[in-house]
Amino acid sequence: MPRQRTWTPPGHRPRSGAGGLRKICALAWTLAAALTATACKTGPDLSTDYGQTARENYELAIGEFEDRDWDEAVAYADFVRIRFPFSRYAVEAELLVARAEFAQGNYLTSQDGFKQFYKLHPTHKHVLNGWCAYMAAVSAYMNAPEGFFLLPAHYMRDQAQLQEALVELAYFFDHYAGSPLEPNAIKLRDEIKRRLLQHELYVARFYLDREAPEAAIGRLESAHKNYPGIGLDAEVLFLLGLTYLRMDEIELARSTFTELQSQHPRHHHGRQAKLYLTYIYKNFGAADPNRKRPDRSPPRPISPPRPKIKDDEPRKPKPSAALSSPSGAL
Repeated sequence: MPRQRTWTPPGHRPRSGAGGLRKICALAWTLAAALTATACKTGPDLSTDYGQTARENYELAIGEFEDRDWDEAVAYADFVRIRFPFSRYAVEAELLVARAEFAQGNYLTSQDGFKQFYKLHPTHKHVLNGWCAYMAAVSAYMNAPEGFFLLPAHYMRDQAQLQEALVELAYFFDHYAGSPLEPNAIKLRDEIKRRLLQHELYVARFYLDREAPEAAIGRLESAHKNYPGIGLDAEVLFLLGLTYLRMDEIELARSTFTELQSQHPRHHHGRQAKLYLTYIYKNFGAADPNRKRPDRSPPRPISPPRPKIKDDEPRKPKPSAALSSPSGAL
């Protein structure tokens, strides 16, 4: 079969396949290098991503914060703090970082941020009006455990963050009494104490269900002393009276039920207190301040018995050298 020939214009030399392949490979390497350079970018381009002054970057941070882009807001604010540490915008950027952390739900970080801010900048307007101290307490409160259907109730879990929130509120009341935020701080304090009281009642019921009234009485006495006026006073007094009665503290139970009946006569625990007072009078008589009380002192530890020497084991005789004097005479 004859070999077919392709026609080429005069003066035109055909290109070899190897040269075209080299150009394709060079183009591929160029694109790969460009993509690699883009992928390996480790930081922002200071000429395009950030402004030239502290004010420009702070305004960019404010814009991202208003757009709820918290990560970008923190990035711009941190840039202001690090690049322009002596600018007045650096102080505002520091506060903006704490606000952004709070908005993201990073309450522990925001609590530290607000605390550090009011310690380092005591003359700032948001420190003078108590807002930073109040937000530190709110951050601690928000970091406390919440109820979730897959987890135990909030009053069954650790309450350390609520205790820390009370400490932050105590600082607020000591340094910023009369602040416009004081009514909000009082409401927050009452809510924290209500949740702490629920925890104390839960622990007291836990001990009572396991026949350990001596362990429950400390929780109830502390709750009655530290959390009055929260709205659970009737329940606290009722459990306290029952626990005193189970511990044979007759006069303490009588006085507790009397206080419950007089302070909460319409409450259902107040009506129950009247029945218990009748029971105490019928079984133990009238009030007697000299009535003998049970011993509530803590138990003393008992040392373990010493090991006994068996009689069938022969005792080793003492060596004669120990019984004799250095001269050989007894």
